[in-house]
Amino acid sequence: MSVMRLDDHQLAVRVTHRAAGIPAPENFKLVESAIPECPAGGVLVRVMLCAVDPAMRGWLSAEANYMTVPDGAVMRAHGVGEIIASNSSKWQVGEQVFGWLGWQRFAAIRESDLLWRIDTKIAPAESWLSIFGLNGLTAWVGFLHLARPLAGQTVLVTTAAGGVGSVVGQLAKAHGLRAIGIAGGREKIRRAVAQFGYDKAIDYHAADTPLSPQIAAACPSGIDIFFDNTAGHLADSVFPHLNVGARIIQCGTAAISSWLPPPTGPRRERDMLVKRLNWQGLVAFDHASLFPKALQELQDLHKAGKLIAESDILDGLENAPGSIQRLYRGENQGRLSIRP
Repeated sequence: MSVMRLDDHQLAVRVTHRAAGIPAPENFKLVESAIPECPAGGVLVRVMLCAVDPAMRGWLSAEANYMTVPDGAVMRAHGVGEIIASNSSKWQVGEQVFGWLGWQRFAAIRESDLLWRIDTKIAPAESWLSIFGLNGLTAWVGFLHLARPLAGQTVLVTTAAGGVGSVVGQLAKAHGLRAIGIAGGREKIRRAVAQFGYDKAIDYHAADTPLSPQIAAACPSGIDIFFDNTAGHLADSVFPHLNVGARIIQCGTAAISSWLPPPTGPRRERDMLVKRLNWQGLVAFDHASLFPKALQELQDLHKAGKLIAESDILDGLENAPGSIQRLYRGENQGRLSIRP
């Protein structure tokens, strides 16, 4: 076994119990211990950055979800880090990597928990959690693979200045589409247009004008692709403006506080029939075979100056328990992560 020596201690954030709604500090506890041993056949990684994602809300819910983090476990999260010990023939000490590292300083994990190597000469570590991480891959898969965009079409994106939405806007611009964003607050509206490729952005916090007429004005030829991260009342305002044959990519449901009991609202079956809509759920992991191609194309766009990353980094794991709430309040300015 090869080892890089260092003096430190382990600090990890563990789940205490299921969350009712958005996970709060009381759903976690900080646990200090000795640095774990490198597992047989696995690696020990010093975590540089770990992610905070909207999907974590579902992972900690008592409701059925595609992924669950059990009580007592280290909070599951993507991260980037450096291998400091290895019992694996695939991964070597000193390599920088992206994978399931969790909210902790040191990750003693199986080699299969590492997904790919990163290169901080191409972009800084935080970019590998945003445009070259799950955010970028989700945007690429949902927009370019599932939504089948054509130059000249109109795409509307909710949470346009968020981690995924900001990448979708830039991909739309790079592929010749007209991009309309919905976001909350003047600063996010400004960034959506100035930095993330949107032709126009609508502030859903502004109460002086109803949302639906603003969408109609911004999309005079209707909407061909609806990339939705929120569901709820924002999506309700979008559906009347979808064109025949429009593609809906359901990436998130951030506007719904709880799915038990199921929320009521407008029924869209008639829209599905009359407009022949294609409404598809998106979980990026289902398309892992496309990740190498996606990463290469995302890196090519970044190198050409057509794809930027914006990061918001919290220093210290003591900030982790409240970070999901911060994300859902919209207080982050870019891809939210934690430097442990």
